[in-house]
Amino acid sequence: MTERNYWTRMSRRRLSRRSLLRASARAGVGAAGLALVGCGDDDDDQPAAVQVQQQQRADQPQPAAQQRAQQQQQQQMAEQQAQQAMQQEQQAQQQAQPEQQAEQQAAAQQQAQQQEVAHVPSGEVTWPMVGNISGTEGTTGTGGGDHQVLWTVFDNLVGYNADLTPTESRSLAETWEIPDPLKLIFTLRPNVPFHDGDTLTSDAVRLHVERGKNLEGSNVKADLAAIETVVAVDDLTTNFEMNAPFSPLLRVLGDRAGMITAPSSHERINETNSREVPVGTGAFTYVDEDLDGPYTQEWFPEYWKPNAPLVEKLTLLQGVAAAQVTNGLLTGEFDLVVGPPTEDLPRIEEAGKALSIKPTNGNAFFYINPNLPPWDNEYLRQAVNHAIDREQLVRVLYDDLHTPNKWGWLGPATGEFHAEDEVLVQYDPDKVREYLELAGYPDGLEYDMNINDSSVAIAQAEFIQASLAQFGINMNIVVRPSPDYYIEWVQKQTAVMMAGMSVRADVWQQMAFVARQDGPFDFALPEADKDAELQAAFTKVTEVFDPAERVEAMRDLNRILESRAYHIKLYFSSSVMAHDPNLEFEHFGDGKPHFGQADVRWLA
Repeated sequence: MTERNYWTRMSRRRLSRRSLLRASARAGVGAAGLALVGCGDDDDDQPAAVQVQQQQRADQPQPAAQQRAQQQQQQQMAEQQAQQAMQQEQQAQQQAQPEQQAEQQAAAQQQAQQQEVAHVPSGEVTWPMVGNISGTEGTTGTGGGDHQVLWTVFDNLVGYNADLTPTESRSLAETWEIPDPLKLIFTLRPNVPFHDGDTLTSDAVRLHVERGKNLEGSNVKADLAAIETVVAVDDLTTNFEMNAPFSPLLRVLGDRAGMITAPSSHERINETNSREVPVGTGAFTYVDEDLDGPYTQEWFPEYWKPNAPLVEKLTLLQGVAAAQVTNGLLTGEFDLVVGPPTEDLPRIEEAGKALSIKPTNGNAFFYINPNLPPWDNEYLRQAVNHAIDREQLVRVLYDDLHTPNKWGWLGPATGEFHAEDEVLVQYDPDKVREYLELAGYPDGLEYDMNINDSSVAIAQAEFIQASLAQFGINMNIVVRPSPDYYIEWVQKQTAVMMAGMSVRADVWQQMAFVARQDGPFDFALPEADKDAELQAAFTKVTEVFDPAERVEAMRDLNRILESRAYHIKLYFSSSVMAHDPNLEFEHFGDGKPHFGQADVRWLA
């Protein structure tokens, strides 16, 4: 036993000098014997040996004065010993204090680790998709339906919330600042792991952006075109140096362009619509996929966000027949259905399922390639544009669930950009005939249009087919499974397809996707100058940061696009999700399922 350990133990018992003296007296040791309580061979034992010898001599007769002197001496020595013990106790307490603090900190850390380990998500969410996703990774995929399995595997450099506002708590960047229009500074979260075990760094962000800008199969080149260079200042500080102002960037980084991929996967994933195994930092990891079958993901135990995710498994069932979607929900095969047929909504509610409905700026429209005849004729495009009664379409097919599109890209869900009184297109039989005459097709024409094989798409196409027929425009409906129907259009095997465009956090991005030079659908712009006036309008929007000026620039861009009729809009879609009432999730303004982070959970 060492003196330090002994007094440390005694200090924890909080014994005072007086209590020590009382205890020694009760034990028959006496004040002088208190010094013998210690253990060991320390130098402090020497006075005790002297006391033993003196006690032996005390057995012999001695004068009273001498006895009193010895007693006083012994008492003084005992008091000195007790005082020395008190000093040692104080020193021991001082030494023990940092040790106790360290022990408390270690205990707190252990408790936190135990709590973290104790977080085990529970339950599985299964939902269907008519057709298949286009690809497994953000940079190389092309389909709007991909996001439901991308935001689970990938977190964004800048994530947005349900109101489509950039939000730090959902982002890999802990903070960001814009010191001037040509520079953005991002500070990353520390210790964020990729699924492959590597850690997120500024250099990983740099490689991700460079890949998106330069990869031949990249689908985000237009989104990142304004970034000149990315500088990794240190492990957690990343500077974006811009070649031009780009006001949509923060919201653009909440989409495909900002889904940060692990550098280790770059060499594997380099083809458009790649189906290679994706690697990100998201709450879920890719497990496997079958075309026209399950796409499976499981929770990532090392996920950076505490207590997330809240379910352990996600399964997207691809290739589900449209007619089976509602039945699968009612029988419990599916927990959630995105966009159930409108005619099934009453049956879904009667069965005790829940409905969540949110208006969005998602668009349903015709994609036209104006480089392929006869659609290189602007008058012909405008004739078709005015031949569709959008209000009747929405009323008959969707019971007014959606919003007829009279405003181009800037619908009611775009907030300040929307101008209610600025109607840019509407049903007008006289204009249809006028434009057909100007186009050189006074008796109409015949053409093919690709659509997907869902019952909703077929019913919609048949309604439009009947509307156009009264003007001699014969539309042949060509049904293809997803994604074949739009891949054929991308590959220029057909000139027209009917599809939709889901919401983007910044409406400029929707426009740029289909009509900006060097964008994904650049091939469907006039080959000579890509419509120089249109491209100048795109650039103006990106250079404006003042809110009021940006609103007017966006409206100018919208007017130009609608005057060209490159895309014939039908309606703004409301996002409808039918689900088990015990499944809780936040309905985002982009109308897409967000099941990453802690966005979905089971109540019971």
